[in-house]
Amino acid sequence: MVNEFPQVVTIAGTDSGGGAGVMADLKTMQARHVFGTAVVVAVTAQNTLGVQDFMALPTKLIDEQFTSLVTDLNIRACKTGMLADASHVHCVVENLKRVDFGPLTVDPVMIAKGGAALLAADAIQTVRDELVPLATVITPNLPEAAALTGLTIEDDQAMMAAGHALQELGAKNVIIKGGHEADPQTANDFVLLADGSSFWLSAPRVDTVRTHGTGDTLSACITAELAKGAAMATAIQTGKAYVAAAIQQTIQVGHGHGPLNHWVTPSAEVTRYDN
Repeated sequence: MVNEFPQVVTIAGTDSGGGAGVMADLKTMQARHVFGTAVVVAVTAQNTLGVQDFMALPTKLIDEQFTSLVTDLNIRACKTGMLADASHVHCVVENLKRVDFGPLTVDPVMIAKGGAALLAADAIQTVRDELVPLATVITPNLPEAAALTGLTIEDDQAMMAAGHALQELGAKNVIIKGGHEADPQTANDFVLLADGSSFWLSAPRVDTVRTHGTGDTLSACITAELAKGAAMATAIQTGKAYVAAAIQQTIQVGHGHGPLNHWVTPSAEVTRYDN
């Protein structure tokens, strides 16, 4: 059966160090048993110590990558990552409107682990106004959620308020990652679904600097599960469990913020608390 195998696409930037971006996405997709493809928006010179340089590709080449995929493959789900600047966000949005790549996971990548800006400041409004309304699910961390909503997020109530604010901007489902919280014991994520129901996901916090690419990996795993037909809540829980296991079962690569272990199976240590 031609094109019956689940196929997905990541629309993002590369990471020459292999731990984040397109590289992490494709590793995750392979581990979750879907066929991963890519629309490369930008290329970085990057390792575990940080981002040394990056360059966005010409938008014409991005258009052509979308066309190449849609004319041959059967993409069932897609995700965005690093989109560089306002013109490239707009380019990706226009392409997503003209093709049907299934449910869209938006990972609003703004800052790399080492602190380098991966999204121009003037592009945040373009993400908010043009990309977020297309999102089947959006997966910001606390700083990203704050930038998109304009809210100060310092506690659980603020996380919930930010989740509802993102829905008001057009995102159908929201998961706000709590990894930047001060809680030394657990990393707690807030999930708000399209039907209005919500819950929390909690996993034990691991004392490690080897967390490069966690956001990319989570969003890629969710995308893979959606392509296989999983319900949204199930896809999000699987993503959380997969990332938790990938952090816990660490590998020693690089001298800085090391990458995750992408060949793990999801951990059973993730706990769901319904509101």
